[in-house]
Amino acid sequence: MGGYGRFGKAVFNRLKKEEISITVMEAMPEKTGEPKQGVVRGRGTEEDTLTEADIEHAVGIVAGTDNDANNLSIVMTARAMTNKLFVIARQNYRENDALFRAVDADMVMHPSAIVAGKIWVLLATPMLYEFMSLAAYQEEDWACALVSRIAGLVDNRVPVIQEIVVDQDRHCAIHDALERGRVVQLGDIMRSPGDRDRSLRCIALLRISRNSRELLPEADTELLPGDRLLFCGTRRAFSTMEWTLCHTATLEYILTGEDRPRSWIWRKFQERKKR
Repeated sequence: MGGYGRFGKAVFNRLKKEEISITVMEAMPEKTGEPKQGVVRGRGTEEDTLTEADIEHAVGIVAGTDNDANNLSIVMTARAMTNKLFVIARQNYRENDALFRAVDADMVMHPSAIVAGKIWVLLATPMLYEFMSLAAYQEEDWACALVSRIAGLVDNRVPVIQEIVVDQDRHCAIHDALERGRVVQLGDIMRSPGDRDRSLRCIALLRISRNSRELLPEADTELLPGDRLLFCGTRRAFSTMEWTLCHTATLEYILTGEDRPRSWIWRKFQERKKR
């Protein structure tokens, strides 16, 4: 791996967690510091440095310095010495897009784009970032089971992420019902307004309620005013759920099974969904 600055340290620590053996090349370890195992001193752009790092027996290389010219040189020199490498290159400046496309790395990492993407997630769906942070501590079997559940719901389509806040402004029907003392469970709002015995094609990923956080909350979880919920599923499921959350008659049918709504508005809603 070439470069042991902030970016290089992050990559190094992640690879170490995966128990991957790493050799670090760094031109100025007195400034960046170095891992306990030490470093090979050099930029990685020279054959001598790569030879000392045992490039011939490496399975991959990360060119991760803050200099695009050096990263491109590291990749090209390493490939000239062995053609069996999985290549990851760090690109610092967008104006070098053509050069990085030409070098044909297996993966190009844009630190600025990564930061921008993280900020966008925080702004657009803050609960998604929170879910991912909590999910990172779960076992692999947990993650595999969740992926299988989601795949079964959405088939080959890209799943939709939706945040729901139980408040007066956006979802007045359920908020008013809870304020009156009605018991509404999570599974209730995941029922179809046309047939309460049929579930919508979605999964609850996270519930935040009064400073508590619950991953994959159960269907019998009782909701409270102000709850924030994160779902994953189909777009149609969420447009249908919105109807339930905002219409008192529909929510009443969902909760009791009585007086199924057959109003002109509901029929128009159903027709619009089929278009």
